[in-house]
Amino acid sequence: MSAIQRFLLDPKNHDLLAVLKGTRNGLVYGVKIRFPHALVMTLLFSHKSWPAKIKGIFTATRTHAVNLAKFVTIYKLLLLLQKKLNGGKERDLDTFVAGGLGGWWVFGERTPINEQIVLYVMSRVLLSLLPRLYSRSNPPKTPIQPLSHPLPSLTSPQANPKPIPPAQVPFAIVAALSWAGVMYMFRHRGERIQPGMGNSMRYLYHDSEAWSSLKTLLWHNK
Repeated sequence: MSAIQRFLLDPKNHDLLAVLKGTRNGLVYGVKIRFPHALVMTLLFSHKSWPAKIKGIFTATRTHAVNLAKFVTIYKLLLLLQKKLNGGKERDLDTFVAGGLGGWWVFGERTPINEQIVLYVMSRVLLSLLPRLYSRSNPPKTPIQPLSHPLPSLTSPQANPKPIPPAQVPFAIVAALSWAGVMYMFRHRGERIQPGMGNSMRYLYHDSEAWSSLKTLLWHNK
């Protein structure tokens, strides 16, 4: 066995190498998710010049991939730090703390891409809770009340207000709580996570815990 192979398979090096592979998986997954989305949306809705379109596609892809890689790296490092401070034992809320701090640090700044990601994560957290809230009985149905005044025309300014983005601090808090919640649910209530989200999380956090060579550490996931 070569020196590199011995280093890669040494249990003493596993935790830090898992962080490295998590970073790699974050970059790869970010590209896989964002590139086709940015490509389709740009081709369908953008009226910019082709150089501007191409630049926008690659900028969005890079931003998504780098942010996801940053989050995975920070999350895994914070888990290791908390485990070390607790005498080598993982506590139930370690994932909540690591996810919250990582969400605040990486996704707390309100940008269009961060907003999309946070809304996606938040919706998955809520969906992981809602089916259980009404598993035994259906919620009461409230009849629709008649309006006291007529609705404005669909083409009027009142019916088409300009979107107002959320304030920075509340958005950062929502980002932190969303990531804290989804990381806790994935670790401790994984059966409640929406299947697509679960597959993403497994790729980023479970698959990055195993490798057999330098190739499966940095190039191929398995």
